[in-house]
Amino acid sequence: MPQSIRLASLVLTVAGLASAASAQSLTGNVGSANITAGDRAAEARLGTDDEGTAQSRFHYEQAFSDWYQLRVIAAFRKPDDQDWDYSGVTFENWFQWSTESKSGEGFNGGLRLGYTFSGQDRPDEAALRVSLTDRFAKDWEWRANLIAGIETTDDPSSGAELESRLQLTRSVPLTLTGADKWRLGAELFSEYGNSRDLPDWDQQAHQIGPVAKVDFGSGLSLQTAVRIGLTDGADDAMAKIFIGREF
Repeated sequence: MPQSIRLASLVLTVAGLASAASAQSLTGNVGSANITAGDRAAEARLGTDDEGTAQSRFHYEQAFSDWYQLRVIAAFRKPDDQDWDYSGVTFENWFQWSTESKSGEGFNGGLRLGYTFSGQDRPDEAALRVSLTDRFAKDWEWRANLIAGIETTDDPSSGAELESRLQLTRSVPLTLTGADKWRLGAELFSEYGNSRDLPDWDQQAHQIGPVAKVDFGSGLSLQTAVRIGLTDGADDAMAKIFIGREF
């Protein structure tokens, strides 16, 4: 476990030092680095904040090997008192470069390269995400994502938008709703702003809150979470729900 503990400490340190992006993600997840050849899945996500803004996304993913997976995402947004509009389509390339051993040593490490073709005259975006996952003490799991995104228009904004996501969950012996595979825990989302001119801590967007994950069997899963703002630059509150199906 020493290697996992050192990595967790490093991620927490980077997160503590390092985003308020122009629009907080209401459908974001703390993703896993794990890839299994042949896996396929589809998922629908919905999130909303305390001001009535909503976001949704639908994605399909397929793993072509034990180290490469492709995900295609269609995203939509509904500002308060307005109609839904199309936000863009994203192609994400996943690569896994480290795998946790059967004995529990090491961790799952991965890299995601994504490109978003935006709609409604918004700039296209490219993003890089480092994902780390580790299960420890049998029932516990921590996840960490470090993200940097840039605009790719003819006249892009300088610098990169920086973000981190942390999650800690534990499997619990519940048998609610016909499911017996539950994980409960908490997550911390942080958006630090543009790398060329990071705002003060209180003007960044930091949110924390509980998260629940349920596996119903037959590939069907559900995740839900609520987060509250820790800083003035964050939304006061948000909620999300994901429904997924593996094939």
